[in-house]
Amino acid sequence: MYCPKCGKEMPDGSAFCSNCGASMSGTASTAGQPSPASAALGGLVGFLKAYFRSPVQATRDTLAKKDLVTPLILLGIQLVACILMAFGPCAKLSAMSYGYLNIPFQLWFVGGLVGGAICIALFLGLLFGGAKLLKSTCTFQDVVMVCGSHSVFVSIVMLASFVCFLISINLGAWLFFLSLILWVALGVDSFRALVPEMESGKSWLVYLGVVAVTLILALLLVGRGLLPSLVGSSFSSLFNSLL
Repeated sequence: MYCPKCGKEMPDGSAFCSNCGASMSGTASTAGQPSPASAALGGLVGFLKAYFRSPVQATRDTLAKKDLVTPLILLGIQLVACILMAFGPCAKLSAMSYGYLNIPFQLWFVGGLVGGAICIALFLGLLFGGAKLLKSTCTFQDVVMVCGSHSVFVSIVMLASFVCFLISINLGAWLFFLSLILWVALGVDSFRALVPEMESGKSWLVYLGVVAVTLILALLLVGRGLLPSLVGSSFSSLFNSLL
């Protein structure tokens, strides 16, 4: 049977939902099954509650349950955070120049969306390859679940960077670098859930190597390859002036 309020699956005969406390009276074991959207939302809320108690354990539980929906939602949220973080400095630069430097919509929107998607895709592929080099039996789906699960704090810092960019370019830049540090610090423990038999030092080296290669390839592809062709030469000149 399922909770009619949050969608959590409950043992037959339960009086109250253990997740949200709603009354289960009158709920039949075959009735009241939530819609896919309600079930996904309930799974996301339940994961976040567990994650803020213990990120590593929540990630391991997601792997054990083979829950792919929640990590995919979290990766989608991370893409939105990337778009907003790209918009923050653009809006600030426009305000500082009194509108003289008007950065077009497609530059920051497509830049944030495509840049974020490229980084995520590269990272997933490289991390899967790194796990296989360490003789892990994990699947690509496991890698997606792990990366989506540990993206929560990174997305929060990205959203905070967006707000800080509107206040100060320097403050936003510091928070952006903090998001990179969190990406590494939180991701290593999640990566070790894929290769629990490996030594901690080797896990650190492989994960740091994957992060470094991802950043280098993303800069090359976004700055000098794929993205300029999508948003025009103005991005290339702006990007090259920042390097």
